[in-house]
Amino acid sequence: MAILRRVLKGLGYTTVVGLPTSAGIWYGAIASEDQQSCTRTVLGNVPVMLEGGLLRASRPAISGLLVGIDYKYSLWGMDDQSEEYQEVISTVHQRTAERLLDVCLENGGLYIKFGQGLVSMNHVLPKEYSETLKVLQDQALKRTRKDEVEQIFMQDFQKSHKEMFTEFSEEPIAAASLAQVFKAKTQDGQEVAVKVQYIDLRDRFESDVTTMDSVLNMIQIIHPQFAFKWVLKELKGTLENELDFLKEAKNSEQCAKELSKFSCLYVPKVHYESTSHRVLTTEFIHGVKVTESDIIKSDGMSLTDIDTNLLRVFSEQIFHTGFVHADPHPGNILIRKVGGKAQIVLLDHGLYERLPANERSALCGLWVAVVQNDYPSMKRYGKELNVDDYRLFAMALTQRYIKPTKEELEKDVLAQFMDKKGPKKFDRKAFNNLPEDQKEKIRESIREFHDRMFDVFQKMPSRMMLIMRNLNQIRSIIKDHNTGVERYREMARVA
Repeated sequence: MAILRRVLKGLGYTTVVGLPTSAGIWYGAIASEDQQSCTRTVLGNVPVMLEGGLLRASRPAISGLLVGIDYKYSLWGMDDQSEEYQEVISTVHQRTAERLLDVCLENGGLYIKFGQGLVSMNHVLPKEYSETLKVLQDQALKRTRKDEVEQIFMQDFQKSHKEMFTEFSEEPIAAASLAQVFKAKTQDGQEVAVKVQYIDLRDRFESDVTTMDSVLNMIQIIHPQFAFKWVLKELKGTLENELDFLKEAKNSEQCAKELSKFSCLYVPKVHYESTSHRVLTTEFIHGVKVTESDIIKSDGMSLTDIDTNLLRVFSEQIFHTGFVHADPHPGNILIRKVGGKAQIVLLDHGLYERLPANERSALCGLWVAVVQNDYPSMKRYGKELNVDDYRLFAMALTQRYIKPTKEELEKDVLAQFMDKKGPKKFDRKAFNNLPEDQKEKIRESIREFHDRMFDVFQKMPSRMMLIMRNLNQIRSIIKDHNTGVERYREMARVA
């Protein structure tokens, strides 16, 4: 009760009875325009939130309220430039991430997908979030009813899956946050992969997304510096598209058509007679995951060729077609042997980003400028993408350290700890041995670096988020292969 009284007092409330009056005074006389806007949004969202069920809506709402209070009062009166502040906010980030994880696991469904989306934004959000939530990457839902698959087929095709296919695996061969994949055989004997969505995801979409939006608004009302509402805005459109398997089918066809000149790439064909908004049937491909290096090499295929072709294919999408597969993680890329050579099989076409011609042109120019160390061109093309801090943007995009210019070098304290490969070896012991004034300069530079980076992500076109996701996933695959393929130069040739 003491904590509650402290919270109410801090928010301007003296008694529970006086909450409505105090809230009205706060809203009219104290709240900023942004807090007023957030308040109106939360109140307007309540009816839609409750459509998904009181318990389902209350879990994240209560957690969001606790998160806002935690940030507000844990950091109360602290100097945000102090080392103590950095230690405390890291602890609060950790508690928040654990609360988010609990809500995602309890509510399941789109909350799991939302959590996975946060993990993929590890270059923007606090590291405590991505580290804690990464367990959701391997999290798959369980069907709530034994006959759920049959129900979906009866609703979408007026036939059961056993009537439509001569064979249909009892257990899924793969599972993810939105669907399970089964192996089946068509009436004419073709092997197919059948992806079946969980039954209630589409029904709960609006209420779940609206609840998430309300939670972020509640936190921002209490702690205005917590400005992460834009994260949900970025994820909402992608979640909506991923729930429509007919869109995914069309995406796969467009991808196959635009990249048809690459014999090294294959996109499985869609069986439209057994495809709906919630069921996607494609030809079954026998292959191995792109990360299974030993199997690939033992079958006489070249990892160097695979990496080179991956870069050419995805560079073609980013720099030329503008229709970019935004989730090329290892589970979505198979390798098979065709005509004695490795062929890339690209799966899961639910998440795509469309880049307009002006942004593609700017990305082409920027990438080439980075490879050529052409700073004036980096600045020019960064400006075309609405970014003033072109060097930080280029580093975030390419995941490559770009040293400061001579003019920037004097005020860039962090540059002394970097070389062309990235950070030099520098541990806590070495830091503690530095003079106090030097340590404070480094702390200040790190804080400034984070602020600058956050500003870059806020200003750049929102489409760049998924492009960076694509680039990071391909970079990770190539790094694991350890082939020595020059990622920057291969992509610059396409650009």
